[in-house]
Amino acid sequence: MSEPDNWIQRFQEASPVARLGMLSGGAVRLAARAIDGALDRAATIAADAEEAFRKELDPNVQDATIVEESEERERPGR
Repeated sequence: MSEPDNWIQRFQEASPVARLGMLSGGAVRLAARAIDGALDRAATIAADAEEAFRKELDPNVQDATIVEESEERERPGR
């Protein structure tokens, strides 16, 4: 029997308290995966920001230049 079928069978045969425990465990695993993903993304953003900051300190990198400047026109109806 495959893993999902085995879990479904165990869930159907479990008592109400055991079902609650199984569902709670699933909810905890889901929350842990979401937190892990968020922390991984935050670490990636921090590493990218640090890399960008260090590149700015490199004297071989030129400063940004404005290619074209234009005024924002107001849209009618504002």
